[in-house]
Amino acid sequence: MKKDSFKLIIMSVAVICIVIAGIMVPGIVLEANQKSEHDHVAKVPKSYLPSGSVMAKEASANLKLSEKLSLIDGQWDSTTDDAASYEMDEQDYQAVATCRKSIEKLYDEKLYPVNLSPDYSNWYTWEAAAKKASDNTFNTYTAYYWIIRFEKYDGTQNHTIWMLEDGTIIMAKAHMKDISDMSEYKEVLQADDESQAENDLSAYKGYFDYSGIDFSKLNLISETTAVEQKNNESYEVLQFLQENEYVYAIHEK
Repeated sequence: MKKDSFKLIIMSVAVICIVIAGIMVPGIVLEANQKSEHDHVAKVPKSYLPSGSVMAKEASANLKLSEKLSLIDGQWDSTTDDAASYEMDEQDYQAVATCRKSIEKLYDEKLYPVNLSPDYSNWYTWEAAAKKASDNTFNTYTAYYWIIRFEKYDGTQNHTIWMLEDGTIIMAKAHMKDISDMSEYKEVLQADDESQAENDLSAYKGYFDYSGIDFSKLNLISETTAVEQKNNESYEVLQFLQENEYVYAIHEK
């Protein structure tokens, strides 16, 4: 009799557990799926993109670094305009994360005075604008890039970064409110740089107009050559400095 009662209790508990699981599990699964969908930012399928955008993206993917630079700096006949979010490979916050990593690499190579990584207890507000430079000859080739601005929480620094979609920094400008911050970096450059350049910018006239920076007020302090690994293509790396401003720029050879 006691055994029968014990079995009945076990069966009752089992039935209750099954009923509770049947009620709760679907809700838990649904909530997990909704959270996953909410956290995931999906790219717009190509079938939904305007045909011109699809062609431009596919053509742009095959452009070399020098060709993208030529579109952006106007050495090729081109028009610069705002790019729609669906045209870019990343959302703005993703591009900012990529930019931080690229700047950190430049910082480690002593090519930029500040590390913008939040790991260094630096708090910056940011804003990002998607841009594109399209050729006027075939209306097919387009170079997509970002202009990302950072400002330190206390207003002592602001940075403007021009970055290709693959994370390549083509130009970066640092402005320090405190001149002493830039003076320290200048000492690092003078102690470490083996190639001091003459301050003759005539060879680069017009190449950096897209930035809006007045280079006549800057001193060209370094001019070196680097190699882009994907296409084994060489390009020039330029460094400019003047009191509380520093500019890093690359230029097609």
